[in-house]
Amino acid sequence: MSDSPIAKVLVSYGASSVPSGRGWRSMKCPFHSDRNASATVSNEDNAFICFACDVKGDIFKIIMEQEGVSFSEAKSRAEEIAGTDSIKVPTARKLGRRVPSKEGSISSRRREI
Repeated sequence: MSDSPIAKVLVSYGASSVPSGRGWRSMKCPFHSDRNASATVSNEDNAFICFACDVKGDIFKIIMEQEGVSFSEAKSRAEEIAGTDSIKVPTARKLGRRVPSKEGSISSRRREI
């Protein structure tokens, strides 16, 4: 098992093990009864997504949703579980979210021509 902050949080929620290594790794989801690996975790980015139960986000969002707490409480809780006082927050691009471009989309630029 990895010693990353996200791994420690997922184990605290019931994950039996969290794959180690860089990049996204498949695992069984601790948030629902899972027979197959329907979730992926990135220890490097402290992020998690389950394609079956739709739990997803960075380490703080997961704690906020699962425990119903604010961001500051989730940050404190994550630091407590992980045993550290600084946890890396993934960027929106690494979580697969689209980040709006200042230049606009390709189709909007075509209309301008």
